[in-house]
Amino acid sequence: MSFRRLFLLLCLIWLILDSSLLFRGRVLPWDAINEFYPTVYFNAHGLRTGELPWWNPYIYGGYAQIGDPQGMLFSPLLMAWMLLPADPGATWFSWGVLLHMLMGATAMLAVLRRHGTNAFGSLVGAIVYMGGGVAASRLEHVPIVIAYAYVPLVLLALRHFLATPGVARASLLGLAAGAMVTQLVQVTYLFVIVIGAYACVALVRHWPVYDASRRRAVAGGLALAVVAALAIGGPQLVFSWSAMVMSNRSEMALSDAAGSSLDARAFLHLVHPNAFGGLSDFEHASVDPVQAFLYIGAIPLLALLGLGRAWRSGYARTIVCFGALAVAATIYMLGTHTPIYGWLYGWMPGLVHFRRPSDAAYVLDVALAFLAGIGASRIDLRSHRELTVLLVVAAGWLAIAATTMLPSRATTFVAPAVALVALWQVHQRHDAWRAVVWLLVVIVADYRMFNFSGRFLTSPNEAKRYLDSPEVAYLKQALGTNGASPPARIATRDAGAIWDDGGMLAGIASTQGYNPLRYALYERWYRPRENTLVNVPDSPYNAPPLARLDDLLGVRYLVLGKGRPGAPYAPPSHYRLEKSFAYVDLLRNDRAYPRFLNPRRANVLRVEEAPGVAAFVHTDFAETLWLTPRDADDFASAVTDASSCHGAVALDPVRNTPTRQELHTRATSAGWVVAGELDHPGWQARLDGKPLPIHRANGMFRAVCVPAGEHRLSFVFRPWDMVAYAWRHRG
Repeated sequence: MSFRRLFLLLCLIWLILDSSLLFRGRVLPWDAINEFYPTVYFNAHGLRTGELPWWNPYIYGGYAQIGDPQGMLFSPLLMAWMLLPADPGATWFSWGVLLHMLMGATAMLAVLRRHGTNAFGSLVGAIVYMGGGVAASRLEHVPIVIAYAYVPLVLLALRHFLATPGVARASLLGLAAGAMVTQLVQVTYLFVIVIGAYACVALVRHWPVYDASRRRAVAGGLALAVVAALAIGGPQLVFSWSAMVMSNRSEMALSDAAGSSLDARAFLHLVHPNAFGGLSDFEHASVDPVQAFLYIGAIPLLALLGLGRAWRSGYARTIVCFGALAVAATIYMLGTHTPIYGWLYGWMPGLVHFRRPSDAAYVLDVALAFLAGIGASRIDLRSHRELTVLLVVAAGWLAIAATTMLPSRATTFVAPAVALVALWQVHQRHDAWRAVVWLLVVIVADYRMFNFSGRFLTSPNEAKRYLDSPEVAYLKQALGTNGASPPARIATRDAGAIWDDGGMLAGIASTQGYNPLRYALYERWYRPRENTLVNVPDSPYNAPPLARLDDLLGVRYLVLGKGRPGAPYAPPSHYRLEKSFAYVDLLRNDRAYPRFLNPRRANVLRVEEAPGVAAFVHTDFAETLWLTPRDADDFASAVTDASSCHGAVALDPVRNTPTRQELHTRATSAGWVVAGELDHPGWQARLDGKPLPIHRANGMFRAVCVPAGEHRLSFVFRPWDMVAYAWRHRG
């Protein structure tokens, strides 16, 4: 059967499996809709309007978006997709992610064909890759999904290059690898190791048969591929490295991986989709039904029995290779439940940045896709007896799984019923192609009933509901989001996950966010949450009843959710209820400071010295600032400026974009300008185009001493300055 027809059949299967997301108004759930869609929307909007999205002013009081390893700013196909419409919605975003999965499945189809599998085996492997195990249950983790989608593409490009090395094929290999590397997540880390090992094995096999000119072509081509990969993935690597140096995750303890290490019970999901009730009773499952969902389907699992025939027919090396990969992935997934992960943590470079050993389930999926495809190729599609046994066992297997779903989902009996219909159809008129079609129908029914029916697949479009809500409309008007001055901010409490990053969609700046990576200085002083579901103690400098850091950040409203379990939150005493909506209350803070202040007095502390909590929270920051130097140079400069900088400065905001704020200043003598913005490396101050030293003030903010006269003061974020700072302060 031609590859074109196989591809069209694969597209049809993709449409059926993902129909809930593609055609029914649903969107990818949880992290995808609450964190990654707003992030990618912000990136696309910035690129489209020319307001480059290097710095994100909408979360965590300001955030170095360009350094976010999960920000997907450099992801070529996803960003190109999001730039096509003027206002890409969450449904469009979901389509973009799923098209990546189709791309990866198509490449897997081609790779399996090059490994010698027949049409049925290639389709089985591609389907397992596209919808088996965590490929279905963890679609919410979009950067991981994007990285996973490029893996077969890189493998295919590598095989084409090794077969016929040349400049064009080397460039394609490098571009595919670079596109994968733009997703700096643990899955990418693991697959770089896997693909590197795969390339080494392939080179060892091919090298003896290459002549001298072919060897030179291969060596030169691989060098070109590395250069091309670095050209695509290098910027993300550099910027993310610099952000990690200054983040709360410069290094993670081994114990942080314990919560996402799968125990042996998880592997029951390989054969039972509803093990521990994860599909029928999601909230009460004793084993995580998302990270531990490993089911690849009854027919693909039965196809693994064909590996014995494949071994005898010349596939021994391939089976050993991918069997070893499956074993290695399994051991890695167990994480801290074995001493092996601790040993790896001690010597593998980069592993200290990751906390989820269960991510290796994606590696297991690829290994099982290869093994299932090879095994399925050895099924005798012309044997009545073999097909009968296969379909009878599959029907019984699916029926047992379906009984565990009752009474919540009686429709799951569709899958075993389809297997019985397939058995009857094959016996009615038996030919190999008819058998292939019906076996594929059984696989699709199996996946549709289990892998693609769980709560982990879809959710309502919370982003649209958020944008259409009256509370968001009220805030946009009350905060004034389109002026020359940075708008006031909000803080959130128990308001729902979409409020963490949703401000990126509406132009509402928040002190909170939804991201595991946060600036260490902000983490230390403000103590933001990773997301709204995680409770952390308030910073002593921002605790009720005064919440002084919120005042300094310009928090004009507190968005307080209704109906969350647990002890009710007591807001600062001076916050007053301004508006009540169905799900949230808006509390107004009239003590919030403007985004730029002109205090006359300065208290200079030493490096690493913090002001006393009582003195800090009772400071009138419009009159007094605390100079809290970041280093010795800042301290020396701050002492000098503090002795002469006491004047009144008139401030007129001129321009405000995510990466630039400009003000017109007028003063008869030198005076302070303190911005309610983070003192984050990469931000530079310029006075009439010339550099002006920035001092760290009030713990985590920026302050400059402006000389007398009329001037143009600019704060500009330059990513390469952030990289330079990280390089100077590495280690």
